Amino acid sequence: MGCLSGIVNFILYIVNIVFLIVGILLIVLGSIMLSDLSHFDASEGTNTNTIPICITVLGGLIFVVSFFGCYGIFRQSACMTGAYTSMVFILFILQLVLTCWVFVNRSAFLGDMSNLVNLLWNSQDYNAMGVLEETFGCCGDTSYMNYNNSGLQVPGTCCGYLDRQTACPTQSVYESRPGCNAKFEEFWNDNMDIIRWSGLGLCIFDLIVFLIAGALTNCMRNQSAGRQGYA
Repeated sequence: MGCLSGIVNFILYIVNIVFLIVGILLIVLGSIMLSDLSHFDASEGTNTNTIPICITVLGGLIFVVSFFGCYGIFRQSACMTGAYTSMVFILFILQLVLTCWVFVNRSAFLGDMSNLVNLLWNSQDYNAMGVLEETFGCCGDTSYMNYNNSGLQVPGTCCGYLDRQTACPTQSVYESRPGCNAKFEEFWNDNMDIIRWSGLGLCIFDLIVFLIAGALTNCMRNQSAGRQGYA
């Protein structure tokens, strides 16, 4: 039983180390996104800071929870491991609520993704638009006509070039490309099932970790009580 407990301790410790790193990366990613999106005009009706703030908060939560798990298991502290168990349960509830929201509010989520592209175009962040055009093989917000209507030359990214300053060889190359708004929304629509089932998988994983951490906490308390009894 002691050997099994040691193996479970080691596995849970490694898992928490990994999630500790993931939490740090999410905090950094969210901070970078906040910095890049801070100049957007929020008067369009959508708060562009919502997504990076959620990423940053999620990263912070994962970091704190993983820290308690690592420290509690390393020190074999029933108090810290118990706090970790409670935090994992709270995280499980939050992820379950978020996953259910994505399942139920599919259209609202897709609408937010579409609005994000609109905000990129309206803020005249053409570098960000270039990234979308390269990645999704699209052009402009709704079509290449967005550039013409704004008095701008259609960039090279609408023709498959990495450099936006490169001239397109022929007009027919970018005329056939859809707008990035539709392509970005289509991407999330096509991958919605992966997102939802991945979220459900994470909830199940959290539940398993919660049960294991609870059992370890109980084992640590019994061992502590046994040592006190012998003393």
